[in-house]
Amino acid sequence: MTGEMDLTAVLTVDERETLFAALDTDDLDAAGVLFTLAEERAGATEAGGGGNENELRRYWLSGPGGRRIRWDTGGAFARCVAEVSATGARGGLTNVKGYCAALYHDARGEWPGKSRRAGKKPAADQKIDYVRRTPRTKTKEGGAVTVADRVLEAVADTVAGRVLEARETGPDGGRVFRIEVIRAGESRNGRSYPLEVLHTAVELYEGAQVYDGHRDESTLRSSAIGGLVGYLGAVEATPAGLEADLHLLPSAGRVAEALDVALALAAGGRPAPFVGISHDVMARFSPGTTEAAAIVGVNSVDVVAVPAAGGRAVRAVAGGLALDEPELHDQTTARGRDVIDREVAARGLPARLAGAVAEALPEQFTEADLSARIDLVHTARAAVEAIPRGVGPVAGAAVTIDERDRKTSALDAFWETSPGRSTVGYRSLTEAYLDIARPKLDFLSGQDVSRMVLTDAGRYDSARSMESMDSTSWAQVLGDSVARRMIAEYAAVPQWRDWVRFTSSVSTGIDFREQRRTRFGGYGLLPTVAESAPYERLTSPPDEQATYTAVKKGGTEDLTWEMIRNDDMDAIRRIPMRLGRSAALTLYRFVFNMLSSNVTMTYDATALFHATHANTATSAALSQSALDTARKAMRRQAAYGDAEDLLSLVPRFLVVPSDLEPLAYQLSTSVVAIPGGGSEGPSDIPNLHRGLEVIVVDYFTDVNDWFLIADPQQAPTLELGFVNSSDAPELFTQSDPNQGSMFNADILTWKIRHVYSGTVIDHRGFYRGQG
Repeated sequence: MTGEMDLTAVLTVDERETLFAALDTDDLDAAGVLFTLAEERAGATEAGGGGNENELRRYWLSGPGGRRIRWDTGGAFARCVAEVSATGARGGLTNVKGYCAALYHDARGEWPGKSRRAGKKPAADQKIDYVRRTPRTKTKEGGAVTVADRVLEAVADTVAGRVLEARETGPDGGRVFRIEVIRAGESRNGRSYPLEVLHTAVELYEGAQVYDGHRDESTLRSSAIGGLVGYLGAVEATPAGLEADLHLLPSAGRVAEALDVALALAAGGRPAPFVGISHDVMARFSPGTTEAAAIVGVNSVDVVAVPAAGGRAVRAVAGGLALDEPELHDQTTARGRDVIDREVAARGLPARLAGAVAEALPEQFTEADLSARIDLVHTARAAVEAIPRGVGPVAGAAVTIDERDRKTSALDAFWETSPGRSTVGYRSLTEAYLDIARPKLDFLSGQDVSRMVLTDAGRYDSARSMESMDSTSWAQVLGDSVARRMIAEYAAVPQWRDWVRFTSSVSTGIDFREQRRTRFGGYGLLPTVAESAPYERLTSPPDEQATYTAVKKGGTEDLTWEMIRNDDMDAIRRIPMRLGRSAALTLYRFVFNMLSSNVTMTYDATALFHATHANTATSAALSQSALDTARKAMRRQAAYGDAEDLLSLVPRFLVVPSDLEPLAYQLSTSVVAIPGGGSEGPSDIPNLHRGLEVIVVDYFTDVNDWFLIADPQQAPTLELGFVNSSDAPELFTQSDPNQGSMFNADILTWKIRHVYSGTVIDHRGFYRGQG
C-alpha cells in the first residue's frame, strides 16, 4: 500500500504491536502518541495510491461505507474496523487497523485518540520511549475540506451552518462557496427542525437571498437591499440537513474574505466557526412545542458572526446544530440484525419476538426506533398480564357489572383531550383492546395487533344494546364509547345550541314524508244580536300550512391502521370531536341561515321578512329608536285571519353579528335609554329594551342586519323535526372487515348521520332591521 494507506509501516515490530494492543483496549492516549511518532518519521503526508485505491478510499470516506461509519461522530475508528473487516472490500489488506487509522486521519485531520490525550501521561507499562509532540496544522491543497472538516467540537451546537469548501469564481467575478445551510435537530435558541421538515422545504431555499447579517424588523418591512451579498443555488437535501452553493456578488469581497479565513481556520483545527450561516424563515410550529411542523417561507439565509442570534417567535431566526447524530443500523446486515436480537433479549422479551420487532422497523433504524417498538410490545404484554385471573372473559363467561363499568369508563376517559384528563383512562386503543377483548397471546409471535384492533372494531351496531361483556364485545364497547363522546362534543360548544332558546317546537320520530303544520284563523269580533233577531252565521276561519321534509346530513371519518400502529393518540382522540362538532355546527347554521337568507314561507310563498308581513325596515341601523319602531311593529301584529286580534308580541331575543355586539349589549343592559345609537350619551329616560337576550352569530356576513325574535311561549316561531328519538346524530361503522375500505386500505370508517329539517311556523314572531 502507498502513501498514507499504511502509516504504521514506519514503526518497528514492537511499536506496531504496542499500537495495535492500545487500539484493541481503547487506550487512545498511547495510540495517539505512537501515531504522532509515525507521522514524524514518515514526513508530510501526501495523498497517493494507484489502481482502484483512490476509488476505494472515496467509498470508505464519503461513499456508502463512509455514511455507515459516520466519521463526524464518536466511535468512528471502531466502526471502521468492524465495517472493513465484515466486507469483502478489504481485498488484500493485511492490516485493517492501520488502514482505518489512515482513513481516520484523512477524514478528521488527526489520528485516533490524539484529541483525547491532551495533557495526559502515557501508560506506565508503555514499551517504548517517546517525545510528546504538538500536532502540526496543515492546510489542504486548494483549500479543499473533506467530510471530516464538517465536524465541530464541543461548541458545535452554537453554529447554524458551516462553510464546507470554496468552489470557484463565478463568471461575474463573484465567489462561490458550498455551505451547509442548516442541520436537522435542536437549534441554540431551543427550536427543533426535523429532517423531513427541512427536506420538504428544499424548493423554498432555492434562490434565497443572502445578507451580511440578519435584518431587523424595519429593514425587513422596507424591502431594502442594503447588505445583500448573494443568493443560494443547487440546494440539496442531505442526511444531515440542507446544503447549497452560496453565490456571492462581486461586491461582497468582505464576506468572501471572511469565508476564506473561516475555511483556513477550520482546516487548521479551529473547533468553533469563525463565521456561520443562519437562516431567517417563516415556520409553523406544532401546538404547545418548539418543534417546527413546516417551513412556509424563507426570508433569507445570512452570513453571521454569532449564529443563533435572536428574532421573534413568528420569524424563526435559527441557529445551532445537534452534533450528536443518532447511529443508524441496517437490518440488511448481520450487525444490524444482531443489534435487534441483543436489545430484545436485554429488554426481557422472548427471542421469537425479534422477527416481529424487526418487521415493524424501517430498513435503516436508530436505537430510539428500536426502543420505541420494544416499548410497544411491552405495553401490550403488560396490559394483558395486568388483567386479574377470573375477571376478564374466559371461555365466553361474562364479566361482572363492576368490571364492565370499569372498562367502559376507562375507554370513555381515553377520548378526553383536555389537559386535566382523567388518569384512569386507557393510554392507547391497543391497551383498551387487550383489556376488553382479551385475545390470546399468540398474536405476539406473528399476528398484527394493530390490525386486530381495527378489524375487530368494524362490527359496531348503534341499535344494539349490551348488558354484559364478553370476548366479542370490543366492537360494541368501542362504538358506543365513540358515539357517547361524539354526542358530548355535539353539545360542547354552548353558542351552537342557541337555536334551542327561540325554537317553539321540536318534533322527534318524524318520517320522510312532508310534515304539515296547519294553523286556523279566528272569527273576528262577534256581531251584536238584536232583540228577537236571529244569530248571524259566522264566517269560518281560514287555515294555512307550514311544511318541511326531513333531509339527511352526514359524512365519514377514518381510523387507519397507521394511526393505531404509530399510537397517534392525538389524531385518534379527535375523531369523535370532529364528528360531533361538525353535526352541531351544521344544525346551528341551518337554523340561523333561515334569518340571514330570508327564507320563503311555505304557507304564503312570501319571504320571511317582507313589507307584506310588516316585519322589516330598511335603512334602520341598530339603535334605541330603531328598537322602539320594531317593538311597536311586533306589538301590532294581528293573528292570522283575524285583524282584530292584535297579538301584543314583545321581543325577547336580539340577534346580531359580532360587529354589533357591543352596541347590542349597551341597548339591552343599560338602565336608561341610549339615544343616537350610543354616541350622544345616555338620557334619564328608562330603557324599555332592557332585558333583551342578545344572541351573537359570528358567521353573519352582513354587519348591519339585526333581528328580533319573540318569546316562543308567546307566539309560534319555528319548528325543527328529527327522524330519531332525539336531536343527537347517529354513529355507524363499516360492518364487514372483509370488504370495502377495511379490506382494501386497512381503514375503519365511521359514518355520522343526522336527519332533520324545519321551517318558520309564523312570521309574526320575527322582525329584521337593515342598517
